[in-house]
Amino acid sequence: MKIATKIVSMVSLAAVLAGGPLLAQSTSTDGKTFKDKVVVEAPTKWYGASLSTGWDSLYMFRGVNVLSHGAYGNTSNYGSGIYWTDLEFNWNITPNDVLTVGSWAAFGTSNTSYKEVDIYTTYTHTFGKDFALSAGYIFYYVFPTGYDLYSNELNVKAAYTFHIGSATLTPSIAYFFNIGPNLDTSVNGLAKSASSYLLLRVDGSVPLYKDIVSLAPWISYGTNFAYNSRLTNDQTLDFFNGANNLEIGIAVPVKINSVISVSGYAAYSYAFYNLGGTTNPSTAYGGAKVTFAF
Repeated sequence: MKIATKIVSMVSLAAVLAGGPLLAQSTSTDGKTFKDKVVVEAPTKWYGASLSTGWDSLYMFRGVNVLSHGAYGNTSNYGSGIYWTDLEFNWNITPNDVLTVGSWAAFGTSNTSYKEVDIYTTYTHTFGKDFALSAGYIFYYVFPTGYDLYSNELNVKAAYTFHIGSATLTPSIAYFFNIGPNLDTSVNGLAKSASSYLLLRVDGSVPLYKDIVSLAPWISYGTNFAYNSRLTNDQTLDFFNGANNLEIGIAVPVKINSVISVSGYAAYSYAFYNLGGTTNPSTAYGGAKVTFAF
C-alpha cells in the first residue's frame, strides 16, 4: 500500500510540474473509469487553407475610390463595384510561427475592363496567445486598358488582443513601404518608389449567438507618405504627407458549419482630401463574402 501510494503521489506531482491537467480519481459517481477521465489534446494541424470570394459595392483602397467615374474606363456615377476571390495557405511552422502565402484576384462589376491580381506572403510570430508581430510582401498587378501596372511592397504589423469577457478588442499598427517601380520614372509604376502608408486600426469581436453569429466592428486611421495624391485647388495632383482618411465599419460574420462561413459589412470613409482626384470626402459602401476554410 505504501508503494502504491508513493506511485500515485509521484504521478500527480509530475502532472503538476508538467503543467498538464490533474488526473481524476479512479472511481466517480458518474461511473466513468480512471481511463475515461484522461484529457487528450488533439494535435494542431501543420497546415491550413481558405478560399474566400465576395463583392464590394466600391473598390476602396487606402481611402481612395479606385474605380471612380472616368478611372480605367469606368462610366458609372461614382464608382464600380468589384468581385474578388482570395486563396490562402498557412503553414504552422511552430506553435508560435505561421507562414502565409496567398493570391487575391478581382475585376470590376460595372467596369469589367479593370482586372487585378495580387500575390502576398506573410510571416507571423506570436508571443503567448495575444501579441503578434508579422512581416510580409505584396506584389500588385493591374490590367487596365492601354498598359499594365504593378508594384512591389513590404509591410510590417503588430497587434495585441484584449479579452473582455467573451468579446475581444484588437488594436494594431501596420506600415506599408513601396519599393517600386517608381511612378515618376516608369509607365508601369502604381505608386512612387519609397512612398509609404501607416495604418492604425482597432478591430472588435462580440459574439451574439454562441460561436455562430458575431459582430465585428472596426475603426481605422490612415496616414499617407506620398503614396496617395490629393487634388489641389488648381486641379493638379499633389503627392502629399499627412492625414489620409478615417474609416469605420461593422461586419456580421455567420458560421454555417466547420468549413463554411458568410459575412456582410457596411463601412464609411471620411477622406481629408479629394484623394487621387476621384474620392468624395464622405463615402459609404458595403459588401459580402463567403469563406471555405480547411
